[in-house]
Amino acid sequence: MSQLFSMGSDQRIVKAARASFAKDLSSVIDVERDKKLIKYLLDNKHASPFEHVIFAFKANKKEYINLISKISYPVVNIYYDQGYIWLNARILINFIDQLPYKLVEYAQQIIPTTMSFVLNKSNVNNYTTDKDQNDQNDQIITTSSGWIKLLDKLELGTCLDHYTFIVECPLFVARQWFRHRFGSFNEVSRRYTDVDLDFYIPEKLRLQSKNNKQASDDNYLDNEQNTLLVSLLQTSIKTMKVTYNLLRELDVAKEIARGILPQFMKTRFYWTAPRISVDNFIKLRKHKHAQFEIREFAEAIEQIIGYKECYNLKL
Repeated sequence: MSQLFSMGSDQRIVKAARASFAKDLSSVIDVERDKKLIKYLLDNKHASPFEHVIFAFKANKKEYINLISKISYPVVNIYYDQGYIWLNARILINFIDQLPYKLVEYAQQIIPTTMSFVLNKSNVNNYTTDKDQNDQNDQIITTSSGWIKLLDKLELGTCLDHYTFIVECPLFVARQWFRHRFGSFNEVSRRYTDVDLDFYIPEKLRLQSKNNKQASDDNYLDNEQNTLLVSLLQTSIKTMKVTYNLLRELDVAKEIARGILPQFMKTRFYWTAPRISVDNFIKLRKHKHAQFEIREFAEAIEQIIGYKECYNLKL
């Protein structure tokens, strides 16, 4: 097994975990604090942050079948495409005894802090940070309702090539996005944080489509009505913020207080997904029947990484 590939680091796991608290974008690195967080995640089985670290290695289909046959677990997310086996760090940790030793050895270089805890090593010295992404930092695209950034990618020319994006968008866009289930998400949680509330209000209010019960069309309210209703929306959101802040000042639990926050509230999440899933997102969400705000994001993703047309399935 000479050809091994990866995407992510110890720090990637930490960033994905800290997204819950909206503290993932800080440029300050506290290695000892990060190590403690990784141990906490492992000890308490908070598994999703580990899904943003991806491994791939060269193999043929027979080797893939032999590997899968060793694992008695009924559902295991190890995939094969075009001469490569793909899995994430969560799967590697859970099935470490069934995986090739060379892969486990390689993982100790890529996520050394994580693997030290997994393997119960007494010394946890090394810690890996995200590689320099300066060439990708320019690929931040702003839309009318938020922004998207390509954080990392692992491209081997297959339909399982993987990408990690950071997305900020309104709640109603995120809930549509999360319907694309072949991938991993870590999102800001209002159970954990009550700061940095931000909202999206469209400048022009679209009208309901006459031909599609779920969609809008390209027509808008007239200027006078639009100005009035946008002003009312802004007032309503200000009132909701006042009520939310009052609930928190009186120590009402964040998980209850958040119930008043509207769908216009912005959220932020990490999305790691294979090319086949990203292409499906682009194809479906660029369609004219998709909501305008998410259509902008689909166009932005296509601008960043292109579109490959992986496995043109019927459903």
